[in-house]
Amino acid sequence: MTVRDAKAIYEGLKGLGLNRAQVRKILPDWWSPEAEKHPDGIAELCMLVGRRLSLDVRALLNGEIRQKESALTVAYKHQADATPQSLRASTCIATSLAQAVVAALPQPYSGISGRPEEFAARAKEIGGGVVSLASLIDACWALGVPVIPLSNLPVGIRKMDGAVIRAGERPAIIVSKKKSSRAWLAFIVAHEIGHIGCGHLNRDGSIIDVSLQEQSTYAAESSSDAEEREADAFALSLFGGAAVDTEIARWPEWASPVELAVRARENAPILGVESGHLVLRFAFRTKRWPDAMNALRFLSEDADAETLMKSSLSRNLDLELVADDIRDLVCQMTGINE
Repeated sequence: MTVRDAKAIYEGLKGLGLNRAQVRKILPDWWSPEAEKHPDGIAELCMLVGRRLSLDVRALLNGEIRQKESALTVAYKHQADATPQSLRASTCIATSLAQAVVAALPQPYSGISGRPEEFAARAKEIGGGVVSLASLIDACWALGVPVIPLSNLPVGIRKMDGAVIRAGERPAIIVSKKKSSRAWLAFIVAHEIGHIGCGHLNRDGSIIDVSLQEQSTYAAESSSDAEEREADAFALSLFGGAAVDTEIARWPEWASPVELAVRARENAPILGVESGHLVLRFAFRTKRWPDAMNALRFLSEDADAETLMKSSLSRNLDLELVADDIRDLVCQMTGINE
């Protein structure tokens, strides 16, 4: 039976954790609630919502909230205090975003090797000898793997820090964490690359890393999830592995934030990693997270991570190739300009 009023649709969407105001935030600017008073308008509402939330439109027209298969096969990691139910809305939006971007990419997916040293070599070639947020992102795009910032979810929607989502024949990396530090977001990207390289992603599936917090990230041995340990180990290998650990072990355990920043900047070009990463590795070793965060503030090269990510997406994605009915969502959720 076809839904006769919009109220039933909005009531059903509460099952995804979305209220009416949040649903309307993901609709196009031109959408008018007045249209919801008419059958044709309700049908169009279902089409718009279905596309934006990876929902079965036919089921939605009949009053049923049914996620597409691509949004159902999801593994949630590092859940902390979150539940899969609380993340359904952000997962649906991230899935639609990944599918929209992937559909607009003309280049094929070349695959990511399970050998981290191969990816690190590619990133260094692109990044002038340094593995950094910029060079990791550029290396992903060169292999046909989009890296998509998801920084503008509607207020009140619980988000993940990072995710890797298979859309069609290729994976897409999503980064939702809001952080100015390039090194911090670089590790999230490297962790998701690790999931791909280690073969953790099932066909038509997703891995959602909910909360990669300062106290747990970089601590592969602290996780009981074998796949998370493997992804962390892959990421650490991208950033110099044992050579970086050896250098960090030489640093005075109680070095000041200024000294940490100076040592990081001096050693970054030698080790072939960005300076901020060395500070974060020091923080993991010593557990001095507050001092490490202060040290990052002295590294101007570690700032403006979100700006970098949006610039990269704008440079690599031709918006003219994004489907007309979803292009506004891509711009709205990522913060790039149409």
